[in-house]
Amino acid sequence: MNFRDLEYLVAVARLSHFGKAAEACHVSQSALSLQLQKLERELGAQLLERTSRSVVVTETGREIVRRATELLQGRRELLDAARLFAGGLPQHVRIGAIPTVAPYLFADLQTGFRKHFPTTTPLFDEEVTERLLIAVAAGELEAGILATPVEDTLLAEVELFEEPFLLAVPVGHPLARRKDVGPGDLRADPILLLKDTHCLREQVIGFCTANRVAGRRQSAATSIATLLALVRAGGGVTLIPRMAAGSGAKLPGIRCLPIVPPPTRRLRVIFRKTSRVGRRLAEAIQLCVGSANGR
Repeated sequence: MNFRDLEYLVAVARLSHFGKAAEACHVSQSALSLQLQKLERELGAQLLERTSRSVVVTETGREIVRRATELLQGRRELLDAARLFAGGLPQHVRIGAIPTVAPYLFADLQTGFRKHFPTTTPLFDEEVTERLLIAVAAGELEAGILATPVEDTLLAEVELFEEPFLLAVPVGHPLARRKDVGPGDLRADPILLLKDTHCLREQVIGFCTANRVAGRRQSAATSIATLLALVRAGGGVTLIPRMAAGSGAKLPGIRCLPIVPPPTRRLRVIFRKTSRVGRRLAEAIQLCVGSANGR
């Protein structure tokens, strides 16, 4: 038995699928399956019930998964302590971010780490909020960047910054000539939304509800880029975070307008409370982002 076998077991239990678990563990499905069979023989117990369509963790398996999770967590904390004792950050750190942040902050972080932490290489992963929370809690990522408060008692958070949303309209739209808009100006056009796996969708709906913006809402995309393409084509208007607007030069055919009063989102870095590497990495991310944005 080794730690890798336990990682395979925990991954299968979490994903309920051999193929997905193998992909997450960066190993072939056959190799993963063989190692788990070996683990079952060594323990003298069936941990998984295999069918042609799914995998079910047995009662014994659930207990072994619980204990394996604790062992893997302890191993990660031991490695973290050793890395921190040597000073600085480890050679590689794993950072996740939600899709409405990743395209805009990862480049800044890459540049920031080269400048401030040249001996550390950040490895990036883009995930929706739910998956990001799971990955950080499980230790698959040392830190994650998201835009919703954390409720998991295993996790801590530090604030990055608060940013406003802007209204994106086609350049030929009547509102495009305005310096800013109010909530009442959003009632005439369809409001294009991300699909329901994205927290940005709920933030926009929350703003509309609070300000009695009752117009049509259409779930249209899984990315801000697609939303903007639909706006450019005259399919409606949308709200985007300011970082997605940039200087405006990269959004031909679209005008981004401030909203008064501005709806906002608060970005934060999350990490495991018991992880000193996670806490130090969160501080490093704050430094890199602040340096890139003059904060």
